[in-house]
Amino acid sequence: MPIPPTAPNPFAAQAHAAVCSWLSRFGICQSPASQRNLRRARITDTTALAYPDAGPADLVRLTQWLYWTFIMDDDFDDGPDGRDPARCEEALTSLVRVLDGGAGRTPATHAFADIWQRMLASRSAAWRKEFRKDTEEWLWTYYEDTVDRAADRYPCIDAYRYRRARGVGAHMFLTLAELGAGLDLPEALRHLPALQDLKRAAAEYTGLNNDLWSVAKDRSVGVFHNAVVLLERNEGHTARVAADRVAGMLADCAEAMLTAARELPAQLDATGMTGPARTDALTCATAYEKFVRGCFDYYHQADRYTRPEPCSSSTPAPVHRLFEPVQPPTTTHHP
Repeated sequence: MPIPPTAPNPFAAQAHAAVCSWLSRFGICQSPASQRNLRRARITDTTALAYPDAGPADLVRLTQWLYWTFIMDDDFDDGPDGRDPARCEEALTSLVRVLDGGAGRTPATHAFADIWQRMLASRSAAWRKEFRKDTEEWLWTYYEDTVDRAADRYPCIDAYRYRRARGVGAHMFLTLAELGAGLDLPEALRHLPALQDLKRAAAEYTGLNNDLWSVAKDRSVGVFHNAVVLLERNEGHTARVAADRVAGMLADCAEAMLTAARELPAQLDATGMTGPARTDALTCATAYEKFVRGCFDYYHQADRYTRPEPCSSSTPAPVHRLFEPVQPPTTTHHP
């Protein structure tokens, strides 16, 4: 990890209080088991480390977004919505309808409709287009994984690396780094090769690093979409050798990030970018790096990754009827 650490966002406590109220309002993850799972994950810490420069209002919506995506991820990974292709398709279709302006009818989609509209507020058309693309691509990776499980198909590592960057939501979270840094890049800057290369390498690093920390949990619930598990299964490596291979991939990603950051100023020169536009592009590159470093530091702190899960015979915490229709919330107050 060649990127230096940054102090976490000072508004984390305020954001966490807003999240607790928001989760209660939409009735998701209210069981003791679900709440324990969220405490172990310490999602607020993720946001504070990954978006250290976000203002208090922006950190609230970033934190609520991360909580919602975390809850969805565990639901599709651990529960029945990610085990049956037809059920998965139905759940994902209901979420995509929200992307297109539809209203929610379930706890998952009610919360999504609320946070989706607030994530888009005051953002440019260029940013909205990219964020929507990243979000929809992330959602459909759960269907791809579900079909793999149903067909007992183990993808090759090269194809998996591309999918994992999308499946962990890294592109989506990196687009949110603009929001966290107070930026909204014009369309042309989004197509600078160095900035795109940096984003791709950062996304792949984020996904592979998550795999290293998640391998024990993934094994426990039968998830094989993990680079370590796939290298063991497809290439016959021991756990240690597979983990070392993934660490080597991380080193390659880190070097690609550094190379792209070094190339960015020359590309800005070539396009004649000066003034605020040039500053924003360089700040965005730094925001990508801060996101990657923040996620790296988070894994060392969260009980979910550093302490074994307490033994339990109950139904997995995150899968409590998130996609069963309920009455909509009775208030329109947004904490």
